Formats: sequence, structure tokens, C-alpha cells
Amino acid sequence: MPSTLPAGDPVPSDGSLPPEALAGLGARPFGLYVHVPFCAVRCGYCDFNTYTATELGAGVSQATYARTAIVELRLAARVLSSRGARLPRVETVFFGGGTPTLLPADDLVLVLAEVDRLFGLAAGAEVTTEANPDSVTPTSLARLRAGGFTRVSYGMQSAVPHVLATLDRTHDPQRVPQAVSWARSAGFDQVSLDLIHGTPGESLADWRSTVDSALAMHPDHVSAYALILEPGTALARRVSRGEVAAPDDDQAADSYELADELLGAAGYEW
Repeated sequence: MPSTLPAGDPVPSDGSLPPEALAGLGARPFGLYVHVPFCAVRCGYCDFNTYTATELGAGVSQATYARTAIVELRLAARVLSSRGARLPRVETVFFGGGTPTLLPADDLVLVLAEVDRLFGLAAGAEVTTEANPDSVTPTSLARLRAGGFTRVSYGMQSAVPHVLATLDRTHDPQRVPQAVSWARSAGFDQVSLDLIHGTPGESLADWRSTVDSALAMHPDHVSAYALILEPGTALARRVSRGEVAAPDDDQAADSYELADELLGAAGYEW
């Protein structure tokens, strides 16, 4: 384990930040991440801390999660206050998962309101929620926008049905432009699309089709990730059993270069 954190602070041995680390917080940009660990279906490549209803089992309900998150936020605020931390207002809030938009929009807005009450949102703060294209509606997006969310990030991943099937993604490719349109109509000025390249069975032509489809929606931001076979995932097990081919490094490099070319030509910058 490294002896310092990325910002240069010492790594806490007991899980708590030392006073010297807290003393400098007021001079740094302050961002907050809210994890919502629920998914309708677990994607075959995913090793994130997420759970489906089946994995959670009886006695655990998504309905109580917002209240639980608020309890955690209040605890964090008390701990920081007790240690004399002086924090600036929150500049960025990111709701990730999992699929945050599996929760009712009112629940997400409730958590965001508590963030504002406890820490204060800076003027012009960027507030993002991740979403699957099939986990939003015009009504839910309008509620999120009215409740203070400013940005939505969709997990598009691919525009090609057989690639989505390999990734265990369940949405119809045509739902993505619909979801983007709904977000625009709800007043979201910032819409982001996440893409994955290097999926087993994906050709360079498939990847070009995906990038072209994404560009046709005029997103404000595009994230393009190379697929990583994480140990223990369903997709990694399929590859190890020989059911699907492992991602090809040369093709992954070609896909990266193609994305750089197409996105750059469309005016996107790193």
C-alpha cells in the first residue's frame, strides 16, 4: 500500500483522516460521490459493488436506501465538523452505481437536497446521475432536473445488438436516442454517453457504427473505455471456458485510434 494518498496526504492506518489532512480541505475543490448499488441485471463484465434483487434476497429493500444514504451523509458531516474540517461548498456531486435511476427520482432528489443542506452546493455545481437508457422516463428526468440535477450519463456501451448481448446489456439500441431526447426536453444541458470497445466478437466496423451512432445524438461528453476482463466476472469465466474469444489487443488499439479520429473530427477534445 502506498504511504500517501494521491493529494499527498498520509494514508490513515485506522481508517480515519489525520488532522493535517483535514486542515487543507478548504483550499481544494470539494466533490461528493453517492453510490447506489442496485442493478436490474448484472452485466457480465461488471465487477462493481452492485446487487440485483435476487442477490440481495429477502429483507432488503431499495425503498429504504435514500434514508440510509442520508444517515451516512449526516454521520460524515458530524465527523468532519467534530475534527474542525472547514469545507468549501460542493462543486460536483456524482450519483453512480449500480443504476441510480432504479430508485424513484424523488429519492435521488431527497438525497441531493440533504447534500445541499449539510454541505451546501456551490453556484453552478455540476450534479450528475448515471442511468441506463431503459431506467428513465420523461417524467423521472423532468423530476431530476427540477430537483437540481444538471447532467445525466447514459450507459450506452454499444449500438450493435450482438455486442450488447455479449455484455449482457438489456436495453434496445433505439432506446438510447430516445433517452437522450427526453433528457434534452427535460432541460438537461449536459448529456454524456459511455461506450465500451474490445468486446469479444465486436468488429472494427461494429465499433465505428457505435461511435457514429453516439455522434449522431450530439452528446456533450463521450467516455470510451477498453473492455477489461475482470477476474470473477461472468464474461471472464466465459472466456476462460472458451465460449467466447478473449479481447484482441491489436484490435483494441485500432478501436482506440478510430475513436480518437472520429471524435476528434467531430470537435471533441480530451
